[in-house]
Amino acid sequence: MFNFNNEICKRILQCSLNDLCSVQNETGVQVGQHEDVCTMEIHSIEKTSLSVSTEEVPLSSKNGVTDVVPENELTSNKTCKAPKAGEKAPKEAIQSWKKNGFSSLIIAAPEQDAWSLVKDLLPLLAYSAPFAVYHQYLQPLVTSMHNLQLEKMAIGLQISEPWLREYQVLPSRTHPCMQMSGTGGYILSGTRMYTTCHDLSF
Repeated sequence: MFNFNNEICKRILQCSLNDLCSVQNETGVQVGQHEDVCTMEIHSIEKTSLSVSTEEVPLSSKNGVTDVVPENELTSNKTCKAPKAGEKAPKEAIQSWKKNGFSSLIIAAPEQDAWSLVKDLLPLLAYSAPFAVYHQYLQPLVTSMHNLQLEKMAIGLQISEPWLREYQVLPSRTHPCMQMSGTGGYILSGTRMYTTCHDLSF
């Protein structure tokens, strides 16, 4: 979908909401689980260190003399397929997210109930971490904002309306779509705060 390089693709992982909630339940924290399995693309917070093998591989040349070439040079010459983004997250990564929390959260699932997603996913954030929720309609975000204020789960809440114009791209006929919506949807943003009465942290 995007032209990410290999390093970025290796850091894009995928994990279901049920798996994250099951990790929480193992530690004795009760979190409401969603009926639908919501798949999220999760960007790992920590940079993964790459270990490069330096083993030497003998190569026979035409004149009979054996050349010794490092293995990393051999692998660099081969045209390897780019790693696919969105691979399943390993258990170690999930444990790391459980310990540290996520540094940010972006929700863009207009077909799902906005408040249910926010209620389930916001406890996975680290404290003072920002979040943003997109929806094509205003009312679900207003409901979510009201509930967040009542339960004192976030501060700095605001709803903004981004400007969006969709284009139809054709050779020599690029123009705005004739039947596009008058709005680009709405975004609810805020910052997770620490509360003692609603502490769902890990």
